[in-house]
Amino acid sequence: MQPAKRGATVVLHRPVGNRVSPKVCGVMPSRQHAKALVDQLKRAESALDDLFYEATDDGIEALEAVLKACRDAVLTRMPSDNESSLTPDEMAAERDRIQSELDTRGTQERVGTA
Repeated sequence: MQPAKRGATVVLHRPVGNRVSPKVCGVMPSRQHAKALVDQLKRAESALDDLFYEATDDGIEALEAVLKACRDAVLTRMPSDNESSLTPDEMAAERDRIQSELDTRGTQERVGTA
């Protein structure tokens, strides 16, 4: 977990398989939400472990679907009470921005060391 803008927290999964950069599992409105997401992901771990290693389009889509379901479950169970927190659209945009940045950095580091 890492802090993000406006009090949000980013949940990352370490790089595994052929991934060079960490996978952004979600941007959550608070640290408590992020911890709940980590707990939810641990409960779904049997399905997720294989999906994090999967490099096919179907595997990537399945991973994204499971991550989205886990994020949605946490946000449904624990609505954010902070009015200044990120909206769901802002969290999705921030997640995509961070993932893109991590992927770019990871690729540059990999090319630089090759």
